[in-house]
Parts: sequence; C-alpha cells; structure tokens
Amino acid sequence: MTKTGKVILCLTLILSTAVEANAGVRLKGKLSDLYGGGTKETETAPRRILPKKGDIAVLVEGDDKQHRAIAEAMIIEELRSRGYRVVDEAKMKRIKAAAARAKAAIYALEGNVAGILSLNAHYSAAATVVARVQAEYPRMNEFQLYTGTASVVLLAVTSGGTKLGGRVADGKTIGYSIDETMRKSLYEAVKNGMQQFF
Repeated sequence: MTKTGKVILCLTLILSTAVEANAGVRLKGKLSDLYGGGTKETETAPRRILPKKGDIAVLVEGDDKQHRAIAEAMIIEELRSRGYRVVDEAKMKRIKAAAARAKAAIYALEGNVAGILSLNAHYSAAATVVARVQAEYPRMNEFQLYTGTASVVLLAVTSGGTKLGGRVADGKTIGYSIDETMRKSLYEAVKNGMQQFF
C-alpha cells in the first residue's frame, strides 16, 4: 500500500469513529447522563415509539406530592431532550384537573384507557405519558450511608388509541442523605422506565 493510500485509510477510520461517537451522543437523553452512562439500548438504533408529531401530556400519580413533582419534571426533561414537544403549562394544568375529576390516570394504569383517549382528543395531545411513582424511605446501611429504592409504572396512550409500554421499573441507589438517596432512586427508576419509549 502506498503512503497516500495509508493516509486515506487512516482518515477514513478517524471520520467513521467520530460519526459513530456523535450518533451515540445524539441518542442519549438527559436521564442517561445523570448517574452513569446510557444503557446499551440507547446506544443502538433509535426505536421511536412515541409519536414525534404533536404535543405530549404527562400525568403522574403517587402518594407523595414531592415525588410526583420530581418524576414529572424528569419525564418532561427527558422527552424534551429527545426532541419531543410537551404540552404547555397552562394546558397541562387543565389536563391534570380533568384527569383528576375523571380519575383517568388511575383507570389507565389499571388498563382502562378510555379516559386518557378522551383527554387526548379534547386537548389535542398526540399522546399522554402516565406514571405512578413510589420511593421507599431510605435505610442506613453498615457503612453509614443510606440505601434507597424507588419504583415507577410507566405507560403511554396515543391519540390513536394505542397503549405503549406499561412496565414497572425499579431504581436502587446509595446516598449520603435521605433526600439525596430518594431523589437518586427516583432518577434511576424513571430513567429505566423511560427507555421503553425510545
């Protein structure tokens, strides 16, 4: 092989490596970078399940108001970081109020998606992501650190009536304080659950 051929081969290898690395970065969302790298699932070809056209609403159920707020913010940030449009705040308030009156999120988590379909149609949402979160109170371990676990059930209902996802995801982490440990375990659970939609 001539010297010019070797140079061309080296340049081709460098460019293909850079393109592959850039593709891996584009596929990662916000949650995959918070507490460790992305999973192998996010580093392969994208699997678009949620509709890219239209706005997506987010409804979160749970016993603790703060955990609901944290999970909702994380889901919205993850959707936006991946290029999805989320329903604006004013419309989201109306959707939440209507969903609470009709118990639509609770029924959807139990398998009856009629209430969510009605909300999607009324508020022109392409899909609604419904979640139920629960974080256990962290316990101190033998190393004087806290161990916490959290779980989330996530599903999405498109305006066409398709029910997507619906699996339970868990997160288990260690932290220096109770609040940090609960927050990190919620991040982990939501990150694991959101992977099914991408």
